[in-house]
Amino acid sequence: MDIANYLIARLDLEVPEEEANVFIVLQKAGIIPEALATRIRGMTNFRNILVHEYLEINSKEVYRLLTTRLEDFTQFARALVVFMENQQRETC
Repeated sequence: MDIANYLIARLDLEVPEEEANVFIVLQKAGIIPEALATRIRGMTNFRNILVHEYLEINSKEVYRLLTTRLEDFTQFARALVVFMENQQRETC
């Protein structure tokens, strides 16, 4: 989320009304694919539950997400690298 917010500020993109929509803003700007934006959008809410302990934490659900959804982070990082490489080419 920090990286998404940084890019939104740095690129002067639309600031979303809800924090969970930062990934949708990146998708609309062509930085990350739509399917990835949709998947990782839910991470914002899950992160808030974990960090702020809004609800009782289901350890089985945390384990499931950590063992099945880590690829989302890799895909996000790859999309950012592709975006930055394209930006660099455009400025050369």
